[in-house]
Amino acid sequence: MEDKAKAPVEKAGKPKKERGYGMNQVPRAGELGAFGLQHALIILFQTLPAPLLISAGVGLDAAQTALLVASALFVSGICTFIQSFGLGPIGAKIPMVMVGSFVFIAPGLLIIPQAGFGGYMGACIVAAIVCGIIFVLFSGWLRVIFPPFISGAVLLVLGTGLIGNALNNCAGGAGVENYGDPVFLALAGVTFLITLVLAVFGKGFVQGAAPLIGMCVGFVISVCMGMVDFTPVEEAAWIGIPTPLNWGISFPIDACLVMTLVAVCGIVEILGTTSATVDVAANRLATPEETKKTVLTQAVTSVFAGLFNAVPTISGSANIGLMGITKVFSRYAVATAGVIVLVMGLCPKFSAVFSVIPNPVFGGAVLMMFGTILVNGMKIIMQSEQTGRTQTILAVALAVGIGFNSFPDALAQFPFWVSTMLCGVPGTAFVAVILNVLLPGRNLKKQPIEEKESSANGDLSESHKAEGNLMGVEVDVSGLEAPKPGEEVSPIDFEAEKVPANGRK
Repeated sequence: MEDKAKAPVEKAGKPKKERGYGMNQVPRAGELGAFGLQHALIILFQTLPAPLLISAGVGLDAAQTALLVASALFVSGICTFIQSFGLGPIGAKIPMVMVGSFVFIAPGLLIIPQAGFGGYMGACIVAAIVCGIIFVLFSGWLRVIFPPFISGAVLLVLGTGLIGNALNNCAGGAGVENYGDPVFLALAGVTFLITLVLAVFGKGFVQGAAPLIGMCVGFVISVCMGMVDFTPVEEAAWIGIPTPLNWGISFPIDACLVMTLVAVCGIVEILGTTSATVDVAANRLATPEETKKTVLTQAVTSVFAGLFNAVPTISGSANIGLMGITKVFSRYAVATAGVIVLVMGLCPKFSAVFSVIPNPVFGGAVLMMFGTILVNGMKIIMQSEQTGRTQTILAVALAVGIGFNSFPDALAQFPFWVSTMLCGVPGTAFVAVILNVLLPGRNLKKQPIEEKESSANGDLSESHKAEGNLMGVEVDVSGLEAPKPGEEVSPIDFEAEKVPANGRK
């Protein structure tokens, strides 16, 4: 391990306290556990939507849902630890969490009924391997083929689809006899309002964990209303490892093509998140080595995720905001969070609790978060240069993606791969990339992943000061700096000063 946090420097007979822990500093044991727990709770809620939405969408029972949740936590914990702490040649050793990507949910709901869950996992594994190879061979072209406005369009369509899924859960979920019951909607509304109040008026950690807290309160209310059957929790074991390839594995070519296109979007997104993470944690640009290791670790961990019934991994940016609040940027705190989440995944009884959460509670808790994804997509598009060419690409791509996603039966007479490729996120990304390459006025100049410093002090360019990502969390890094060694921050000091000492804005 790297250097321990330095002791406070004395001045005028009293200890002079400086604030925070740097990226490679190790907090004291008690603080390390507390800081890790904070990150773990944020990771927990970022991990839950993928397994719960997929389970509800394809009609899995409580036991199967619990397995999906356990697998997601198990994978997220291990992958977060590897990315932050490092393991042999993989792991960038930066304070970055890895969670299941939302962008793979909608395609999965189309693929699983046709190819089975095993076919979906096989397609995810192939996509991860292909994307790793693409990055090694063509990393300089990624930002040319996927400029920011295309990422914004993907986010917008992703948010639109996820909002529909959330509202479906608010009404009770597909297949429920009393679908749309006012009781369901009232419960979802209460959960949503609690989440909204905490997100607006909460401070620090409470604000960041608003969806998780809102879901917990809504769950307690549903228990009091007699809407929860705890039988699956009682039957679940206390300790157990998620079963790998529980539904088998296959590699349908059409599904592999669709998932590979979607996975490339994740590579472009994690490049930006890497820049944001290192800028916040170390006040410098990410090195080429850190960038390459981050992406390659994502590819490796996504293969691992597929073997354990989980969607491919992506960086979870909500934790960057938590680091900015507490001024604790230690990668060891994030690695500790990974261990805590891993332990959660090894407790089937804990995972079973989430499998019995009523759909309206979950829908109400995630509704605002999914709306934020849509808004972030709009913001990225608005911040991009608006030309006739850009607007044409956006108009056609959004029309195809949103249109066919709203009326998928319009493609019922076509092969499955055609309908999947043109619906929702895959359709938007596919059409936007093709038009961006073919239409006149394109800029096909290769761009290296190494960022050039924009000034002597290493500030990031404006395009990287506010990063939007496929997790739907906006990370504004323009007013944050890494701490100098020093002032001890209480593990529960969620309202630490947000303005850096040098007043940088």
